[in-house]
This record gives sequence, structure tokens and C-alpha cells, in this order.
Amino acid sequence: MRQTETMIRFIRENSFGIVFSQVNGQPTATHLPLLVDTNEDDGIALLGHFAKANPHWRELDGADVFVVFQGPHAYISPLWYVEKDSVPTWNYVAVHVHGKCKIMRDEQGLHSLLRKMVQFYEPDSPLLEHLDESFYIKLENAIVGFEIEVTVMEGKSKLSQNKSPVSIQAVIEGLGRSQDYMAHEVAKLMRNALDASGKE
Repeated sequence: MRQTETMIRFIRENSFGIVFSQVNGQPTATHLPLLVDTNEDDGIALLGHFAKANPHWRELDGADVFVVFQGPHAYISPLWYVEKDSVPTWNYVAVHVHGKCKIMRDEQGLHSLLRKMVQFYEPDSPLLEHLDESFYIKLENAIVGFEIEVTVMEGKSKLSQNKSPVSIQAVIEGLGRSQDYMAHEVAKLMRNALDASGKE
């Protein structure tokens, strides 16, 4: 369960996912902010909404979908490794989710979803006080809510785990010299993993 909790936390911290499915027999993807919902029976669901003008949602009711949540990632130079004969690579962290989609048909469910999304992204926003006004209710007609019942959730990561602690430390230092924000985030993840392993 601990690994599941870690992945749920990761999704909440990297909630802009990519929903993949088939539309008219063709692979289709839509980038969307998604919320994680859990219940007492350990069930997990993803909640979100499409623009009604996006045809992607029209074939999703009851369909199997695949969702990717991408975390920090960065180029890794072979010059940073202590080991010889190394090659350039890329370190990253992601979570892959498989599930079955259900389109929301009731207006109250959609309205509740929008309130949850505002509360998640803007917990102190005065917008919550206005969501019941006619202007916002009218705008809800332009979107389609959905829920994905999660069946499989997989964590994916490559953080130089196959290298020695000395090389991992060297990669952390190399990333730290980068001007790229993502590189620094990957360095933090590698530092946390190294500390947790107790191999330093």
C-alpha cells in the first residue's frame, strides 16, 4: 500500500496528465489536469473534464484508457560517471495508469467535480463563492466530465540505480551545475533515493 500512496502523491504533485485511447480506430491523446479520488474500499479514480468540442470524449464511455503522468526528467552525460564505457542517457520519473472511463451524465456531478478542481488548485480562491452563479453554470455546458476507475497503476523511474553510489553522487553534482530547473529536481530525487538506500 505504501507504494500506492507514493504514486498517488506523485500524481497529485504532477497532475497534468495525458489521456490515451482509440478514437475511430486511431490512437488519440489529450493533455488534461486530473484529480485523484480515493474511497474507503481502497478504490482509486481519476477525475477530469474535456472541452465538449474535443471529439476524444465521444468514444470514452466504458472504454479502456491509458494515462501518463510525467515527473522531472533530465539528460545525463556519460562524462559524469566514474564507470568507463558509459553512454548518454535520460533520467526520469513517471506514473502509468490503466483504467475504465465513465462519462458523467448528471449536471450535479459535473458541478461537484469543478468545485473539487478549484479547491485543489486554488484552495483559498474566492472563485468558489461564485461557482453557483448563472455565468459559471452556463459555461458548464461547454465541458464534459468523466471518471476513470483505476485498474492498474505503475511507477516508472530511471535514476541511475544501476550505477555505483560514487557515480550517482557525481551525477547529482553534474545536474546541480545545470541551469535547467528539471535537472535540479531530478538531482533531488536521486539524492532522496540515495539517502533512503543507505549506500552513500
